[in-house]
Amino acid sequence: MKSSRRSFIRSASAMGALAVLPGYAGILNAAPKSLKLLILGGTGFIGPHEINYARARGHQITMFNRGKTAPDMFPNVEALVGDRNGQLDALKGRDWDAVIDNSGFFPRHARLSAELLHGHVGQYMFVSSISAYGDDMTVADDEFTAPTAVMDGPVDESEHIYGPHYGARKALCEKEVTKVFGDQAINIRPGIITGTGDPTERFRHWLRRMVAGNEILVPGRQDLPVQYIDAADMCGWMIRMLEDGNGSGPYNAVGAKEPYRAKPLLEGLVKTTGSRSTLTWVDWEWIRKETSEAANYGPWYGEGPTPFMQVNNDRAMARGLTFRPIGDTANDMIARLDEVPVADGRRGGFSPGTEAALLARWHAQELGTVN
Repeated sequence: MKSSRRSFIRSASAMGALAVLPGYAGILNAAPKSLKLLILGGTGFIGPHEINYARARGHQITMFNRGKTAPDMFPNVEALVGDRNGQLDALKGRDWDAVIDNSGFFPRHARLSAELLHGHVGQYMFVSSISAYGDDMTVADDEFTAPTAVMDGPVDESEHIYGPHYGARKALCEKEVTKVFGDQAINIRPGIITGTGDPTERFRHWLRRMVAGNEILVPGRQDLPVQYIDAADMCGWMIRMLEDGNGSGPYNAVGAKEPYRAKPLLEGLVKTTGSRSTLTWVDWEWIRKETSEAANYGPWYGEGPTPFMQVNNDRAMARGLTFRPIGDTANDMIARLDEVPVADGRRGGFSPGTEAALLARWHAQELGTVN
């Protein structure tokens, strides 16, 4: 994970050099009123989408971060240097219309920033996750009926930010922000975010295989539901919600209108991208017995946490969340495919050698030539 993040950072400055990242064509009219926006973070994955979109809409941006990740990404954007862990002096005595908190992973940090900014920003938008929901969530639940994840013990701030209590910590962060800002708190709960700059292989590994034009092994059920949201769609919607000024509470930021189904999704991508690849569907349990690399796959395969791939997004769509065709997302990413190195260990499927070996054994089994 550390090496893949370093690789992403090396290519991030090139992303920030664009006037606007791909995905915003036709929706970049100036906002009715220019806002002063504070971004906590800003140079990771979704931050550049937020900043580029907001600037194109005519807003004034201030970033607050440690100044370590791609510090030259936005040379014309005000950058305040500090740390969520109590080093917030750079924020004191300043006022903004709204803040977007991209970097809150521990409830104490969320509380510190919320308390300091209370009375100095109008709205506090916290980027949470659908992982904030508990394992007993069902497909019938929405933002207000689904139980949130809980922790059995105290928060351990030495745990990796994406560690085992990631979801429960996000839920606690939401509570801290809401406790301070009340109905001026907006909690965005994304699902799987992809698009230009995605540092994981969760969606991009399919595109790499399609560009290569080889046979692609697809594990699991052909009708398995899956939800992706393009960072361009999500971040543009977040900025527009702040412009409207009347958002409040939690919103499930998942796409598209209905969950994709694995087979039509991948077949559609092969066609849209002009790939010569063929898709071979292979039984998931057979794969698990054949290779330990099955652990590289995310929750799309096998039975998986199905409710987390069919999350209700009615509330977000009612507040203006829209979706571009997934094929447009794919082609945007393919156009910049070489800028983001393969993120090993980031749920990107099998190594090429393992995939080829599995396909050979699967076809041999189908032909009855395996002992």
